[in-house]
Amino acid sequence: MNKADIRRAIQALASALPPSPSGRELWVVGGAAMVLLYEARESTKDVDAFSLDPGTSQALRTAAAAVAAELQLPGDWLNDGAKGFVHGLAPGQVLLEAPGLLVRSVAAAQLLAMKLSAWRDDLDVADARLLLSKIAGDRASVWQRVEPHLVPGRELKARYAFDDLWEADREPA
Repeated sequence: MNKADIRRAIQALASALPPSPSGRELWVVGGAAMVLLYEARESTKDVDAFSLDPGTSQALRTAAAAVAAELQLPGDWLNDGAKGFVHGLAPGQVLLEAPGLLVRSVAAAQLLAMKLSAWRDDLDVADARLLLSKIAGDRASVWQRVEPHLVPGRELKARYAFDDLWEADREPA
């Protein structure tokens, strides 16, 4: 899904949701956030997103299935597979505000923490490098904003990854 596909699918999702007096929030993370906010790459295979309201989950799944059929998207185009990497919540940019649905990303520091905690492949490394470049501050202050969002049990791995990135990106050419 490229940037236009993601935006079209999220807009269709907002339209497919039944009215809600209290509104709903959807938090986008992972590759979709990287495509939408930072143009880190041309596309991603899906939209990793989650809702903090358990009562919203079923409505989102139903609407996402309708959008998949309407736009000929895979059935799992919208999924919460990345929620295991969400620790705490640092609100980021609003991506879409539609009647009954607010879609936003988590902050860059939290996206970086998720990438450092996962640290699976070259894509995570590239995303983490880009995110690190978007967060102002010295080493200690950037780490202080990232650390609260690391996945418990992966802190040491993430710290080593952060240190490697910081040193590599600040070496003289």
